[in-house]
Amino acid sequence: MVNRKNIMRLLQFRTDKHMVISFYMGIGVYKSKRKAYEIEAKDIIKSAMAEAGIGGDVKEEVEADAKRILDFLRMDFMGRARGLAIFACEPENLWQVYRLPVTVPDRCVIDHVPFVMPMLKIVDEGRRFCVVVTDKEKARIFTLYLGEMTERTDLFDVVPGWHKQGGWSQARYQRHIEDHVNRHLKHVADSLFDFYKREGFGHLIIGGPQEIRTRLYRILHSYLQRIFRGFISVEVTSSADEIAEAASKIVEETESSQSRLLTQRILEPKGQHITVKGLKETIGALEEARVHTLVLVEHELIPGSMCTKCEKIDVPGTKVCSLCGSEMQAVDDVSEYLARLAVGQDAEVSYVSNGFGLERVGGVGAILRW
Repeated sequence: MVNRKNIMRLLQFRTDKHMVISFYMGIGVYKSKRKAYEIEAKDIIKSAMAEAGIGGDVKEEVEADAKRILDFLRMDFMGRARGLAIFACEPENLWQVYRLPVTVPDRCVIDHVPFVMPMLKIVDEGRRFCVVVTDKEKARIFTLYLGEMTERTDLFDVVPGWHKQGGWSQARYQRHIEDHVNRHLKHVADSLFDFYKREGFGHLIIGGPQEIRTRLYRILHSYLQRIFRGFISVEVTSSADEIAEAASKIVEETESSQSRLLTQRILEPKGQHITVKGLKETIGALEEARVHTLVLVEHELIPGSMCTKCEKIDVPGTKVCSLCGSEMQAVDDVSEYLARLAVGQDAEVSYVSNGFGLERVGGVGAILRW
């Protein structure tokens, strides 16, 4: 399960003597045959080993971990996911496999620490939607993230059929049926809140007949009511694609609004919000552990410098580390390192769309705790 707790554990993992394989692969239609993604996985890992310049005893360890990954793909994976992430380092007893709800770019990184940037984007709760569709007797729960719709669970409460007799017996039986419907909706509301506490999501959409979806909203926990974004008119028997299409307008409007508000909060702070913008100021705030929410522009490269010894991050062109005096080297994109620092301090990491202005100040900013 991809969640913040597991990401924190990966962020804290480091080995100086051995190497960690961080393997990512998107599983698409063109990879529907197992042999296809086995062959591609070999190429991904082979390229990573060449790039990392692995040799000597370490090479044998890495090759053993690579074989374990390929064996998993061959025998256990079955392609049942949108994407796959594996972290392996047998000498340190590290073996973690994540079947991802969204596709990811093919990539393999071999280093002394896990490469977790793609995972950080997946646990960005502000971009995860939960969609529940219900009627009087059945409910279905989905997560919707970056256009990928995944059904998470299926709830079914049997509701007795309508009684054929009239008079007092019919009225009593109707009350009996309503009691079952109420218990069903309470079950759905409780399941949604449990799901929210367990995995987290930023937004909620409710679908179904108008009367039923309204009744469900009224009994939701107040936390879920605060992140409710709208109703959609779909049947509980609709396909996942039909439900995603019905929700798409609400999703688009929500994401645009969120990107706009986050960007404005950083560029035009008001009231009690303390913010910084740009790489230099954001690095300073992270080093002081003042960041509440790190905000990055998705797909925006943030060039910078990194110390070859202590891995301190600084602005482009920095030659000497201000902490240890070692040489700094140019880095094409420091966004991963910024995100690692933020999550390591229990700060949130949020991504906004390009075009709302944050890219004009380097593609990064932060909302501060103090």
